[in-house]
Amino acid sequence: MKYLTIDTTTKVTAVALAEDGRLIAEGFLHTAKTHSERLVPMLEQLLTASDWTLQELNMIGVVRGPGSFTGIRIGIATAQGLAQVLKLPMIGVVSLDALAWAGLGRTEDIVPILDARKNEWYTARYHWMQGEEKVDCLTPPQALSTDRCLEYLKDLERPICFVGDAVTKAKGRILEVLGENAVILPDYVSLPRGAYTVRAVWQRWQELSIGEQVRPYYIRFSEAEVNWAKKEEARRKQEEGYKGHE
Repeated sequence: MKYLTIDTTTKVTAVALAEDGRLIAEGFLHTAKTHSERLVPMLEQLLTASDWTLQELNMIGVVRGPGSFTGIRIGIATAQGLAQVLKLPMIGVVSLDALAWAGLGRTEDIVPILDARKNEWYTARYHWMQGEEKVDCLTPPQALSTDRCLEYLKDLERPICFVGDAVTKAKGRILEVLGENAVILPDYVSLPRGAYTVRAVWQRWQELSIGEQVRPYYIRFSEAEVNWAKKEEARRKQEEGYKGHE
């Protein structure tokens, strides 16, 4: 089975082609350009280099969040457009689940941390079963303040391997709080990669053996949704105040 995977949940644009869980080609861009500018040209280059065509694909995989709200929408919309035109099934995976593959074979707990802004991370905690390609999710995906997350991990008193786009910026603080229990992987391993999404999508496909309706996974409301809710609440209170004076 040949398939395409798309991950635009962070500032990295990660696209890959795979066959039966085996990585065939991978594109990785971490530049100032937007996903909209990078995604299609990258896909075209990978198809050309692999001597594949879109018509050969049997499935589309996409990372559905958490991460950048705009990035999530771009990735899913692109995947849905291709799936609809090519009449292909879709599979969606969680960004933190995909990043856990960066720690395959390691003995430490794997903790992806993605920048959620407002001094928060999207995070979860995983542990790989030794000798198997099977991972346990010990702490489910959530949005936590950076300090709360680090204090929680410190209290576990066990080695933690960090991956994700928030690692570089937070490296000093991580080492300060966790000390020798912190393992920091280099960027080329810890950032989102198409290779990780390929494995996560294939595992999900093996579980379902059928396509699914892919919905964005935001964890929390976007800034626009929060502001809208505040305005609606203010309007409601204002209307109730008017009625109270009638």
